[in-house]
Formats: sequence, C-alpha cells, structure tokens
Amino acid sequence: MTSRPPHPPTRPAARDVSRRAFLAAIAAGGAAIGLAGCTVISGGAVAADQQGIRLSKDPAPGRAHVVEMYNIWGGTLGNAWVLLAELYEQSQSHTGVRVTYAPLSGNTQIRLQTAIAAGTPPDLAFCTPEEYPQFAGYGVVTRLDGYMRKAGLTEQDYAPAVWKQMTATDGIWAHPVLVDVNFPLFWNKLVFADAGLDPEAPPKTIDELDRFSDAILKKDGRRVTRIGTIPWDYYGFSNSMFTLGFAFGGKFMSDDNQVATPDDDNIVQGLQWMCDYAKKVGGASQLAVTAPSQTLPSIASGNVGMAPMTTTDSSNVFKQGDKAKVELGAALFPYAEGLGKPGGATWLGGYDLFIPKESTEHDAAWDFLQFATTSDAGTEANFENATLLPGYTESPVLDEFRKDPTVAVYREGLLAARNIRPTIPVASTYATALDVAVSSAIYGQTTPERALKSVAAQVNSALDEFRKEHP
Repeated sequence: MTSRPPHPPTRPAARDVSRRAFLAAIAAGGAAIGLAGCTVISGGAVAADQQGIRLSKDPAPGRAHVVEMYNIWGGTLGNAWVLLAELYEQSQSHTGVRVTYAPLSGNTQIRLQTAIAAGTPPDLAFCTPEEYPQFAGYGVVTRLDGYMRKAGLTEQDYAPAVWKQMTATDGIWAHPVLVDVNFPLFWNKLVFADAGLDPEAPPKTIDELDRFSDAILKKDGRRVTRIGTIPWDYYGFSNSMFTLGFAFGGKFMSDDNQVATPDDDNIVQGLQWMCDYAKKVGGASQLAVTAPSQTLPSIASGNVGMAPMTTTDSSNVFKQGDKAKVELGAALFPYAEGLGKPGGATWLGGYDLFIPKESTEHDAAWDFLQFATTSDAGTEANFENATLLPGYTESPVLDEFRKDPTVAVYREGLLAARNIRPTIPVASTYATALDVAVSSAIYGQTTPERALKSVAAQVNSALDEFRKEHP
C-alpha cells in the first residue's frame, strides 16, 4: 500500500479568487463539472411519443422569492422534478420554482459550468457525491452546515455510508437527493435451474459465485454463449473494480481520506480474481451472450446467470423482460471469505443538490432542497414518480421500498452499506485511471499489481497538484 505524508483536509479556495480560479480551470479543461465515469443512474432521453413529459417549468406567479434549479435529467426522471417543484409550490405561498432543462453535453454540465464561471448560476444544481469536494475546492458552493443545524438534521437521520459521503471534507457542501445502491446481485432463476443449481439460492461468497459460474458456462467452440456473470462489465471497468475491491475487503482511500490506495493488497486480489475469471472463460473478447438489438440489460437475454443492476435497469427487466427467459431473484453482492464481510461489497453513489455560492436565493433554495430531500411529501413524490431512494432514513419511503419485492434489496443495501466511492477533488481522475488500468489488466496487457500502482501514482499526483493550487 502506498505510504505518504499526511495532508490537511480538503478545504475551499479563498472566496475572493474562487470564480477567477474556476474560470481559469474551465479554460484549461481542468474543471470536471460533469459526471465523468461516476454515475450509473440514467434518466433516459425524451421520446417523441412520451406525452405529458415536461423537463422545464416557469415559477408560480406572485411569489416573494423565486429559485431556479437546473434539471439535467430527461424522460420520466426529468419530469419527476417538474412535478416535485409544483408540489412544493402548492405546499407554501412564499417561493416559486423555475426548473430549467440543462442537459449534459457528453458527461459535462456545460450550461452549469458556464453560468458559475460567469457569476450567474442557478440557485440549485445537481452533482455526484464525488464531485462536491472539487466544487468546494474552487469555492463555488455554499456551505450547508448551518442550515443542517437549524433544521435539526444530524448523523442519526442518515444511512451510515450516506453520512460518510456528506462529511468526507471539512464541511457539508451538498445534500443527497437520490442514493444509488451499488450493487445488488440479481440472478436468473431459470438459468440456475437449467444449470442444475438451486434457483432459490444465490451465491453468498465469491467462491460460490465462481462455482455457480462454472456450472452455468456454455461455449460454442471458443465463443461463450452463456456465462455466470461478467465481472468486468458492472457498469464499466471502474465501477466493477469498486465492487470487487470492496468485496475483497479493500480500501480505495486512506482512513483520513487524503491518500488514494487502489494498490491496496485486497484490491489487487480483487482485480486478480477478475482477470482469472476472464481467462477461465476464454477471454473477455469471446462473449456472444446478447443480441445486438437487445436494449434491456444482458441478464434479460437468458444467457447471463447473475448481474448487478440499478433500480432503473432492474425495474425495466421486471416489467419488460421475457418471462420465458428471465425470472429474477435479488440479494446483496457476495464477499470474499477471509477478506471481505457480508454486505461489504455494497457501496453508494447517486446524486446531490448543492447551492452555488453566487446564487441569489440561498435561504429559499435551502427550503426547497430540504422539502425535496427530507420531507415526507417530497421524498414520497420522488419515489412515486421516479423510484428515487433517499439517503434520509426517516422518510416513510423506506417502508415502501421494504414492501415492494422488486426494490426491497435496495433498501437493504442502503442500510447495510459502509463503503463509498472516493470522495475527493480529483474523483473523475480516479475513475478514468481505473477504467484504463482495469481494462488493460483484463485484456492481459499488464498485471493487476502494475495496473493499480499506476492508478495510485496518477491519482495521488493529481491530488498533490490540486492541493498546491488550492491550499
């Protein structure tokens, strides 16, 4: 494991130069105000035949205050935020909400970063939990600790890993609005039965995952036509590595969150297992398990035995999957005995809302943010309209998740999770470096140990550079 001298906590830049620094970083391509390699939630695009879908709205008239929120989502998820804003307006008479559709360009929030740099940001915007330390470092977000105290919101009101995300830096700068539980393992009971496995018994350990995969595997010559799971394809190489690294008991950051440790011995073992699995099936390039026209996740093909899925994807398979090919069960992801712990592979991502520093309606923005993320009405509306899981555990929505067998495992994962993706100012660098390095190892171009040492070097160098620029 890399050993490095301690660093001071991540702190925001000096406020009188923050916007200039941010503008300079954008010009240099250094501000990752986007979602590069970080998210596994998708809202979908707006289809021509989706009647009634709205992604923007004007504020209710006659209000003393108006807050503007940038909406990055398309489809039903984007529409859910319009509906939530209208519900909030109905709940009080002092604040109207303007929802402005500001979609991503590639993986970047171009409209948001331009507005922040120009000093005319919206009052509310989205970011991932991994992004806010960079925003705080540039000094372009409003600290929320005081609002949290006044609202009586404390650690006891949040799932443990959610609170860990919120407090990874020297203050609270963003608030979770939807939590991404990464990842429950879904298994196809029909594939299990056909392979001679108990269709009601998912794997609990990595060794069992291996044995079940051996039983499920089918090949036509060198081509793999049925596979147990595809461990390098859990929503990209970096997300796959986080999942297997945690399953093997690894730590991606030092305990003080100051040093990146992807070369942790347990993480190396996790990547070695992935590489060995790829070799055992004949190579990652030999898969022929889904038709090119398939739009549902690969497990819906009937040729994949086990796969992790997001709430959106699992819901789609439950609703649209061919019942002759797929019958799903769900459980927490397996762990490596002797290294990891039961439930330890589960980690959290998702999205937060934050208040840009130079916005004009901080108090009103917090009022709407609090309604959206902690009120019964707000969290219930987001569940009904978009199946969003809040990090605020006092919400009655968690009981709704418990009652619904198709999503109950996400509630279980939320409460069981203790791990988070690295929450640092250079999180996008970390994810990108993992994508490249893990891919190289899986395809036999380097060893797991060398791959992960290269990631450690890149990320810690980027951290050092950020701290020099923003002491």
